[in-house]
Amino acid sequence: MDIITVDFETFWSGTHSLSKMLPMTYVMHPETEVISCAVKVDDYPTDVFFGEKEIRKALNSIRSRIEGGLLIAHNNSGFDSMITSWRFGIQPRMWGCTLAMARPIHALDVGGSLKKLVEHYMLGRKDNTALLQTKGRHLCDFTPDEIAAMRKYNREDTDQCYALFKKLAPHYSAKEMWHIDATIRMLVDPQFVADAKMLDEALLGERQRKYDAVMRLAEFLDMDLGGDTGAIEESLTTQLASPAKFSEILTARGVPTPMKPSPSDPDKDIPALAKTDNAFIALQEHEDDVVSAAALARLAIKSTILETRIGAFLEATKATNGGLPVPINYCGASTTGRDSGWAYNPQNLPRVLKGSPKLSDALRNCIQAPKGHQIIVADLSGIELRVNMFLWKVPYATALFTKDPEHADLYKVLASEVLHVPYDKLTKMQRQAGKAMHLGCGFGLGSAEKFVAVAKQMAQIDVTEDEAASYIVGYRSKHPEIVQGWRACDRSLQSVYDGSEIPIDPWGMCITNAHGIRLPSGRIVRYPKLRVECIRGRNQWVYGEGRFKTGIYGGKIDENIVQALARDVLKDHKFEFFKRTGLRSALDVHDELVYVVPEKEAPPMLDALLGVMRTPPTWWPELAVWAEGSSGLTYGAAK
Repeated sequence: MDIITVDFETFWSGTHSLSKMLPMTYVMHPETEVISCAVKVDDYPTDVFFGEKEIRKALNSIRSRIEGGLLIAHNNSGFDSMITSWRFGIQPRMWGCTLAMARPIHALDVGGSLKKLVEHYMLGRKDNTALLQTKGRHLCDFTPDEIAAMRKYNREDTDQCYALFKKLAPHYSAKEMWHIDATIRMLVDPQFVADAKMLDEALLGERQRKYDAVMRLAEFLDMDLGGDTGAIEESLTTQLASPAKFSEILTARGVPTPMKPSPSDPDKDIPALAKTDNAFIALQEHEDDVVSAAALARLAIKSTILETRIGAFLEATKATNGGLPVPINYCGASTTGRDSGWAYNPQNLPRVLKGSPKLSDALRNCIQAPKGHQIIVADLSGIELRVNMFLWKVPYATALFTKDPEHADLYKVLASEVLHVPYDKLTKMQRQAGKAMHLGCGFGLGSAEKFVAVAKQMAQIDVTEDEAASYIVGYRSKHPEIVQGWRACDRSLQSVYDGSEIPIDPWGMCITNAHGIRLPSGRIVRYPKLRVECIRGRNQWVYGEGRFKTGIYGGKIDENIVQALARDVLKDHKFEFFKRTGLRSALDVHDELVYVVPEKEAPPMLDALLGVMRTPPTWWPELAVWAEGSSGLTYGAAK
């Protein structure tokens, strides 16, 4: 297979660039002129072409080699692939991306920029002067000297990208290269269509909700609503957005501003006005109508994520004539290897709850199958819980999951024992306490205060700190194997530091080495530049550098391993389903695969997908997995 390396340079300015615009919009914007393109085929010398006409001619001359080859670029996952596919109508046999390949290896030490990676591997030096001089200028504005400088810059970029690929390729199996290709295809070959009308209506509804919240406050403040309501809205919005000015409203009502320690300076207090601050949440239900209205209005105007996401959905679907690209970063969580979403993060869309309609439902409901098709969704049931239990061979859990992988309910088992309530007498809320224990305590959490927050977030229950402390003790007494697992993980750090190859778990699957912990797939959970530092008078293991420096300990290592193994289970299922059916997923979530299929084929395809996902991986046949699935005309209806 030929390896074709490309690098596009496009018009950019202070207001028109990838950093200022949604990449899909930027790529397809009429002002985004493709100025030059460097093309390298295998080890042959790199050619550089200027102007879209010449670039198109050059790419068409090697179209068959591209369509039968691997096309790489340093940011194929977020830029060059869209130019190649959408602007020039060319699809390679396989997409590659050196930025994606570098992420799980170097995100926490070297970084992802081509410049830093090239310097790290001693592949030359990068001089961006030629690029910086093109700011705000089209090709017709270039002088002959500037074209010559751009030609050199463009060629060097491409040669260095190809050399970097050669350095990174030995770390990758063919299967992982396929997964990089798969993430790029979700972006450039969107299988979903978007309901723009639904998004427009939701956007209007969200703006109206914010307006109503501000106007309700204005009414309580006895402001003249017969005047310029636009000016009133603007004035109050400015006041509510500022912590200092919002505090003035509270002070005027005789209510002290809630405070909390600053995360960056614990000796300093700052206003506790974030949406997750308990004191601010309490203000929303204050007995003083003005205070509660002010808190609710501040919450409304500060909550911009829904409005931003809807706007991004609309921009993306406009750029692709009705399709909805799925932007995914391969190994976005570099330590575990789980993917992450970017732009409007399609991996983390609010659930559609039956009987509780809300404006955010539009995000899932607008994602539709094309006419004559359906969306099928299957997710692995409690995969991280299962992996953690099997990894450390917890007897009661592995026995239950093995006997009945579909119905085993560890939440109820644990709640029954810790709460001293018979299994068949547990209430729904008591079962939720069991869920909070499993989800909160499985990776070493020992703080009652933190457990209270976890229980609220993950299980939607309120517990006291005394209850939390008893739940933590109850979990640990029920799972001594996992507690021992945390200790084994903690000891493994010295082995990583020493470069020793020592198995961590009782299966002997996860083995330390000089870079981190090697998984059965061959991937490595990396802890670059692992070392001990004295932090607040206490020696602690840390890894990474600068803003990426992270503390590491036994429970966190367990969590990293569990998430990494669960990721590999799902990715193996995805690859196996492709081998059997030729179908590529339209969207991946951490425990979920989503496909678009012809309507008549939806039931058998869903059954086939569930069959694959209910099969344990070949590298861990003892793991009892289960999957549930459904289908629908929209993502919201299917999931």
